[in-house]
Amino acid sequence: MKSAKALGEIKKRALDDIEKAHPIDGLLFGSLGVVTAQMCQDLSKGFTGKQFEFMDVGEYQVIAHEGRMGEVNQIYWKELLYRVYWAAALNIMRHQRWQAACTRAFAEPANLLAFASSLRGLLEGAQDAWYSLNGVPPTLARDRGYIQSALAGKMQDKGFLNKELEDRLIHFLYGRKLGKTEKEMAPTSHLALEPREYRNAIGLRDDEREMWRQLYDDLCGICHPTAFSLISFWKGDDCRVEIVRPDDSSHILALCQKYGEVINSALSLSVTQPAMCLKVLNWFSLPEIKCPEIEKWNFEDIPAWKKIQAASVTGTVH
Repeated sequence: MKSAKALGEIKKRALDDIEKAHPIDGLLFGSLGVVTAQMCQDLSKGFTGKQFEFMDVGEYQVIAHEGRMGEVNQIYWKELLYRVYWAAALNIMRHQRWQAACTRAFAEPANLLAFASSLRGLLEGAQDAWYSLNGVPPTLARDRGYIQSALAGKMQDKGFLNKELEDRLIHFLYGRKLGKTEKEMAPTSHLALEPREYRNAIGLRDDEREMWRQLYDDLCGICHPTAFSLISFWKGDDCRVEIVRPDDSSHILALCQKYGEVINSALSLSVTQPAMCLKVLNWFSLPEIKCPEIEKWNFEDIPAWKKIQAASVTGTVH
């Protein structure tokens, strides 16, 4: 998605006003960077202090053993929707900090090393958000009627569960590098993948995936103690060298210009997925997962959102 319009337009607020509030985001990342900064700012206001109560596993197992399936499905889906909100909120908050770190690293005096590490974090976070949250809105939309029935305690079908959705959400919240002992004990959903595996899961075209890889490699080269992390500090040749003060601002702008499409794609993936999760959660009669702030934003121009709306009507995902 290459424009602010593709991510949605905030009601009753001109884009010009938002750009004035986020000038560096606009300079580095264009109008989409401005919109993601504002959206994260708007949404994160309602996250702090939000609490969710989860039933003890033993108590839940007793209810299931007694065959009280209406209660089983009610508890299961209530807690699964809690996890959707939890994951969406955390990703918005994480993205907000990575993007803010990028803009702070550009502010005078600019710091290329700090910018590169922050942009790499943003890029990896975007891949992580897509992997875990991409399937959530269409699945909830498709099963909207059944889930609503479950929340009301009326779903008596045995085992109205969604293990794949559950595992993806658990992966988002608990995925990490596991030691040998942990691997033997922890569920597979807790095992973090390699960055390239998250990237490959997005389903990019070959040329797009290559650009993502190139940007990631360039950022790693700057962040790690390699020649690329030193090249801006000196000039010369084999016979003569001179240590210089780096022009970090120019290097940062050049990086953003070269990889503008990749960065825009990452911004969109990182913010759109959790935002659409929050939008869909507002459809359900569960007060704890309501997000009134998301209703300020209009997603009608987003193709993925149109498919989600259609799935909520037809009960199928295309």
